[in-house]
Amino acid sequence: MRKAAAIAVLTLGGLTGLASADVVNVDAKSVIFDAGHESGTLDGTLPPMIEIPVGADYLYLPEVTGLVRAHPALQWAGPDGNSTTLNDSDINSYQSISGLVHPRTLPLLGVFLGDGLPEGPAPSRLDFYSIGSDFSSLSPVSGQSFFIGDGWTDGEVNQHFMIPAGATRLYLGLADASYFTGEPGAYIDNQGSFTADVRFHVIPAPGSAALIGLGGLMTLRRRR
Repeated sequence: MRKAAAIAVLTLGGLTGLASADVVNVDAKSVIFDAGHESGTLDGTLPPMIEIPVGADYLYLPEVTGLVRAHPALQWAGPDGNSTTLNDSDINSYQSISGLVHPRTLPLLGVFLGDGLPEGPAPSRLDFYSIGSDFSSLSPVSGQSFFIGDGWTDGEVNQHFMIPAGATRLYLGLADASYFTGEPGAYIDNQGSFTADVRFHVIPAPGSAALIGLGGLMTLRRRR
């Protein structure tokens, strides 16, 4: 799950923010549809979870590495997904988590959730034939799986994924199905993994920025 964590202070246009970072391993068998569950319901593994820091408004991924494939006979592909399979992704929603409509297969996905087990009808599936993969920002709702890929646009701009109100957890995983179509499943023969550097942009609570600045000033004085 969580491999490492770090906090850095950022100053953007006079606004102080915190960047909270997590390096996460995502196995090719990570079932995005099992997000929020304590035990698996399909033939894969539970997706890794990251707690969303209080005050975070978006996340970004400066680096995603690794290769996965859906079967030993298929080609390896990176986090943007495989474009050489016979079918594209047209995977149904499952367990209150929306499915995937995407021209590639097995890209890195995310889903935001609040506290507790996801319940009720799944949100609508995002159509990445229409959205594409070259967006600068994306605003999914809770329970709506979304494409992350390598986290960058074609123009080498780091993409922002806006955090919906009430979300407290982020899950990373993949969407798979027999021939990448219909009901989710077929994770058992997946191979490989991704390593994702996930960072949250956090707006400090009122008064926190002053404390951060004071703490830095005190550190400088002590060094003198």
